[in-house]
Order: sequence, then structure tokens, then C-alpha cells
Amino acid sequence: MKKTSLWVGGCLCLLFTPVVHAEFIADSKAELTLRNFYFDRDYKQDPYPYTAARDWAQGVIFKGQSGYTDGPVGFGVDVLAMAGFNLMGNRADDYARSGLLPVNSDNSRDDYYGKVGITGKAKYRNNELFVGDLVPLLPTIFSSPARLFPQTYRGVRFLSTEIPKFQLEGFYVDEVRQRDSIRFTDVGTDNINRRFDRAATTDYFYTLGGAYQVNDAYRVRAYQAELHNIYQQQFLGFNGKQPLNQQLNFLSDVRFFNSEDAGTKKIGEVDNRHLSGLFGLNYQNHTISLGYMQSFGATGLPFLSGTESPVVLDFMSSDYSNKDEKVYSVRYEYEFKNVNVGDISLNGLRFMTRYAKGEDINLLNYGDQRFKEESMEVELGYRIPEGKFRRLKDYVGAFLTTVMICQRL
Repeated sequence: MKKTSLWVGGCLCLLFTPVVHAEFIADSKAELTLRNFYFDRDYKQDPYPYTAARDWAQGVIFKGQSGYTDGPVGFGVDVLAMAGFNLMGNRADDYARSGLLPVNSDNSRDDYYGKVGITGKAKYRNNELFVGDLVPLLPTIFSSPARLFPQTYRGVRFLSTEIPKFQLEGFYVDEVRQRDSIRFTDVGTDNINRRFDRAATTDYFYTLGGAYQVNDAYRVRAYQAELHNIYQQQFLGFNGKQPLNQQLNFLSDVRFFNSEDAGTKKIGEVDNRHLSGLFGLNYQNHTISLGYMQSFGATGLPFLSGTESPVVLDFMSSDYSNKDEKVYSVRYEYEFKNVNVGDISLNGLRFMTRYAKGEDINLLNYGDQRFKEESMEVELGYRIPEGKFRRLKDYVGAFLTTVMICQRL
């Protein structure tokens, strides 16, 4: 209760500032997103209580952002409202939770659910402070967009662009509302594939760091983070798009994480260095990329619960972040830009396929045995390129198939 009062009180303090000027309204903006999501994941390994995780839902996301009041310090407020509707009814009750809808104790789904987040904000020059519900997108804390709704965290965010080409950003959060939940719970980490002694929650998480735009092509990022009494983590990475000529570009994304246990070691030992890189060539409408990842140390890579691993290979079926795991990947994309079939323009159509194989996986409680896994994904999407609906961000239609095999070497 004290935590909730703190954050709500902080929001109300900023929200009910007595003077509101024209910029508060003039600089306001609103965005409405409609997202239809069908999720179907079969489980091939026994024993498991469910044969699949399966849901179909319609989501409505409203994002409203005010401008700032006039004066040396400006104040404003943001609103994020989400409503989800169950399109499968009780047919989903026989399947495992998918992350789209809340699941009751008897594994049933309600017909609909909703949640609202309010964020108060203040601005001084090029420095901004946000208090309330947050949707971070950093390597060390990431609100996953891979389900109907993203996670929202409750806490404080600081953002500064005072230094040219440099962005300083920090978060302090103590609670999270997961993608398929209407309630806030303590932040923590999961124990995927038994990488650690146990899963655990804790009092708070913080991260601080920045991104520097070296030139028009490359950006460097560095962050320090700690999940209280669980793990501390340092991140260093760079990414960019370097033109080689008028039609050919070199793409790169390299990320390094160093993770160690912290404080009372609530999940036991944490000892991991994780390196991942994705390099590609873009020629006209074609892009082909090769990726490699490797995990070093006595454990796998830790990250906050309920989200995806913050590495360069963001597959739906696996995070590829186990102890000792080596991963090889290839990816091909084609944008149907300026492509016509007769009188029909295919602008906005996009095709992507990718394959990854992880090997030399070392799981706890299996001694010296080694495992492997592999995934293949195919995606076909369309984004309206022009007209009244040209800002539609989500794909109108998508086809995805994933195959995962995990076996002993």
C-alpha cells in the first residue's frame, strides 16, 4: 500500500499543478492502436499438463500525451489505457496461458479485461522526469511488445538530452504489471530452464546509462543495472547502418552483458558474460543477416521476469540464453517497395524468414550432458503505406510458424 500511495501521490502532484497554459493542449497528441492477436504454441515434450498454449484476443490501446505547461519548469500528464477481449470464449480453457489474457485459478479466461496507467511528468530545459506507469525500452529493462499488451512498470524515469548527441536515461521501479495481468506485483526474475537455484522477487530495480550518436551511421550505448539482492548487470553495445554505396548498406548490432549476483543472492549464484552480434547487408529491397551469440560463465543470462532476453536474436520460441550456449543464425527480409503486379502496388508488404540453432547447452541437474535447440520463423506482413491509415503501425495480417527441437547431443 505504501508503494502505491507513493507513485500515485507523485502523479497527482504533477497532474494538479494550478496553472495550465496553451502549450499543454497545443502540444498534446493521442494515438489509438487496434491489435488482433492469435497465439498458438504446441508442446511436443512430455510430461506437460497442456498440449498447447492457445488464445485469440482483440486489444485496444489508447495512448494520450499532453504537452508541458509554460514556465521554467513545465508540467504534464500521460495516459495509457488498454482493453482486451477474449475471442475464443471457454474454448481456451483447455490450453496453457499464452500471455494474451489473464488466467483464473481454474484456468478459465474472462470475456474482457482492462487497465489504465497514469504518468505525471515535469520538464526543465532538456531534462524530463516521469513518475507513475512506465514503458521502458532499454537493454537492461524492456517492456516486451510480443503479446497483446506490453508490461508496464511503476516508478520514476529520468531523461536528459542536454549534451549534444548524448542521451542520459535512468529508471527506478519497484513494481510491474505483466502483459496479461491487471495487478502490479514486485519486480523479480524467472528461473527459465532452471538456470539458477530459484525464481525470486525483490524490492526494486534501477538502471542508469546513456546512448551516444557517434556519427550519422553508428550509436554506442552503455548501462549499469541492479535488481536488488538478485543480480547486477553492465551492458555495452553499438549498432548502426553504414552506406557502402548508393544502394548497398552494412548493418551491425553488437551487445555485451556482464552479470553477477548481488546482495543476499536471492536466486543463488549469477555469473554470466553474454556476447551477441548481428551483421547484415541491405541491397535495394533485400536484407540478409548472419548472427552469432555465446554465453560464458557458471550460469545463464538473467533478465527481468515476464519479458524477452535483450539479445540480438529475438525469437518467439526461445531466448537462446542458457549456460554455455552457442547460437548461429541467418535471416532474410524482402520489402516489396516499388513492386507492382499488373496495376496492383505491393508497397507496404514485407516478407521475413530466419533460422537459429543453439548448441552446447548446459542445464543444471543434468551433469555433463549437453543439449541443443533450433527455431525457424516465417512472417508475412502488410503496413498501409499511404492515405488516411498510413500511420497504422501493426501488421494487418501476419503468418508465423515456429519449430523448436530440444534434445541431448
